Amino acid sequence: MTKSPACASSGLYDDKSQCPILHVFKRIGGKWKLPILWHLADRETVRYNELKRSVRGVTNMMLTKCLRELEDYGLVHRRQYNEVPPRVEYSLSERGKKLLPALEALYAWGREQLDFEKKAGNEDATGCDSRPPDRLLPDRAAV
Repeated sequence: MTKSPACASSGLYDDKSQCPILHVFKRIGGKWKLPILWHLADRETVRYNELKRSVRGVTNMMLTKCLRELEDYGLVHRRQYNEVPPRVEYSLSERGKKLLPALEALYAWGREQLDFEKKAGNEDATGCDSRPPDRLLPDRAAV
């Protein structure tokens, strides 16, 4: 694999870098955005409180902030219904769905790293308690 010329020549730590990797990490990096995207990948639509329960530890303020940023970047779609009580649903946009293969690859790589660290005796290698989206699970009928 060769590095992008933009990454090699622009200076990776420059704010004006044209490195695609840094650009993406700037948009989806942080403690909460990847878990939010991961949980949205599992369902067609997710309501706010359902997402809050799935992403353990996130505060209302952080969840709202991250969802707005992901929506502004075009990865998440927000649909508000004019009902009483108000109802809002979130889903991955088409642009967000294009990110799924990369998230799935990160999940698989992360599982390998956790297994490696557990075998090496690293007691901190506990991983997350989230399971992969259903499309990543083996077909149970075939088992």
